[in-house]
Amino acid sequence: MLAIQPSDGFTRYRLCGLLDSALARDSRGRPIDDTPSISIQTGQTVIEATGYWVLALQRRILRILVAVTAGFLSACASLTVTDTTALRANTMAPLGSDRISRDGYRLDALAASPGAPDLLILVAMSGGGKRSASFAYGALKGMRAITVPLRAGPQPFLREVDAIAGVSGGSFPAAYYGLYRDQTFDRFETDFLYRDTESSIWGIYLLPWNWTWLVDPRVGTNDFMERVYDRTMFHGATFNDLQKRGRPVISINATDLAYGSPFSFTQESFDLICSDLGVFPLARAVAASNGFPGLFSPITLTNRAADCGGREPGWLRRIGDAERRDPLSRLGVSAETAERYLDPTKTRYVHLIDGGVADNLAMRAGGTMIQSAGEATELRSRGYFRLRRILVLSIDGQGTQDTSVAERQAVGGIFSLLGLVSGAQIDRYNFETLVATTDQVQGFAQSISRARCAEAPTIDGARCDDVKGELIHISLAKLPPSAAQDILLRIPTGLTIARGDVDLLIAAGESAIIGSAQLRTFLAGYWPR
Repeated sequence: MLAIQPSDGFTRYRLCGLLDSALARDSRGRPIDDTPSISIQTGQTVIEATGYWVLALQRRILRILVAVTAGFLSACASLTVTDTTALRANTMAPLGSDRISRDGYRLDALAASPGAPDLLILVAMSGGGKRSASFAYGALKGMRAITVPLRAGPQPFLREVDAIAGVSGGSFPAAYYGLYRDQTFDRFETDFLYRDTESSIWGIYLLPWNWTWLVDPRVGTNDFMERVYDRTMFHGATFNDLQKRGRPVISINATDLAYGSPFSFTQESFDLICSDLGVFPLARAVAASNGFPGLFSPITLTNRAADCGGREPGWLRRIGDAERRDPLSRLGVSAETAERYLDPTKTRYVHLIDGGVADNLAMRAGGTMIQSAGEATELRSRGYFRLRRILVLSIDGQGTQDTSVAERQAVGGIFSLLGLVSGAQIDRYNFETLVATTDQVQGFAQSISRARCAEAPTIDGARCDDVKGELIHISLAKLPPSAAQDILLRIPTGLTIARGDVDLLIAAGESAIIGSAQLRTFLAGYWPR
């Protein structure tokens, strides 16, 4: 029956009746003491229900939720997932060429700076969520503030950068700057850094109209994040749009789940799977680079190597059997990975996850690239023959490992343990990456020097052996000790951080570049020819 009971200014509607113990029994027929009840308040109205009415309401609500969810899932089944596009026959290089395809989005296909043709600057932006994205964005502002001496007069350092590699959190400022250039400094904070991106992640899991990934194996959670990034930042842009803007070339890095190796969104990598990078969406590459395992599904690419007629890059043919068998040869390992992609019977699909798993500094793929260009003919064909100064600038926004666990007996919960394990692995692997990349940069400089001196004692008015390469590591964790640094290092990794923390990180990145004594020394040692 329905009873109306005014109480404390509220109007209460009580649904009751059929409350005898015969209807409230468990699975063994035993009476249940606690009668089920529910109370719903809307404004000044309260509806209370007990007993049978609660059971009826629950069944009714469940039927409605099932129907609504099914409708949402049916409506969302039209989500389009972009895959690779095979290279066209007219873009493929002749069999036996040094490349699989002509031109495309790669460094040596884009014109170098006319003011500094003998200077190569490569920038790498590390992973670490919005903490690293904010720090790297500040570093971009710092690069805009310092200058490089050129014949026509000092020019902003940022304009002379030839390539920017970004991984995970670092892929956001890298891709955004590559697309928008100077407009970045008016819009990046509001378009990304200040946004609550993590609310979009919650929406993937909690909102029924985003549950397509539960019923369609072709759709994953990271496909929805691609849509978020495209709507808020990239607006349908592809790598063709980046190519139109020239240097710096932007390399977005992910991790191949099958092989555990870095995978770069450059035409060199897409050549190995016989695909056209130019038409690939920029937002999808960034989503792949940020696909944290477990939270996001992989971004999957179809390997189309069967369409390329057995073509392979020239550097691969020049690696001998001894180097392939040498377990300590970086080129040998790179050759083995490349051959896996070139064989479609071994690799039909490339499943990509967060780039920080394989290389959280975004330098290993670039290091392998310059190492593979060590032959004199390769150096000349790629335009590296005239280089005298090579700089790799590492922007590292990764925080420090929490060593306080060594002072207490309890480690903490599962999430604390996962953070400690991944942090320790990244810290240790970053050290090895810095050592390996330093060796590769110096080896690259030596190869250029030998090739130049085999040509002539002086080239472009400079000694043939006047070639130097250097790696400079700008690290958030290695900033001078201060109260501000303590605050910065406590900022968590994530895709939503407080606006004040964003501003602190931006300022730290900018001042780290402007105040770098090592960078000033490098630039003072360069003079234009």
